[in-house]
Amino acid sequence: MTVRSITSGGDWTFGKGKADYVSSSREIRQSVVTRLRSFKSDWFLDIDDGIDWINLLGSRGNKNLILREVERVTLQTQGVVSIDSLAIISRDSNRGVTIDLKFTDVFNQVFSGEVTI
Repeated sequence: MTVRSITSGGDWTFGKGKADYVSSSREIRQSVVTRLRSFKSDWFLDIDDGIDWINLLGSRGNKNLILREVERVTLQTQGVVSIDSLAIISRDSNRGVTIDLKFTDVFNQVFSGEVTI
């Protein structure tokens, strides 16, 4: 499968023809990050898709719940084989969270990086 690439700001890329698309490990990495940043009930075709970030980040003591939701969404992403490590790096006063995530995909490539929500 191939998907349109997105910029660091989350916008679709245009103007470069086939170079505006990604596949293989880059596609899986982009899909995981996009799905993690998706809010529950935002997609009208599947209101259960995404994470209930508003409630999770709106109250204290939800660290384990956040980690479980991130794990669930990551493992349900097509092409992800396993999560190698997962941790919350920081939470800020503006209901933001930074997650450190490391996973292996079906191409035996390892993604390791931070995802900010």
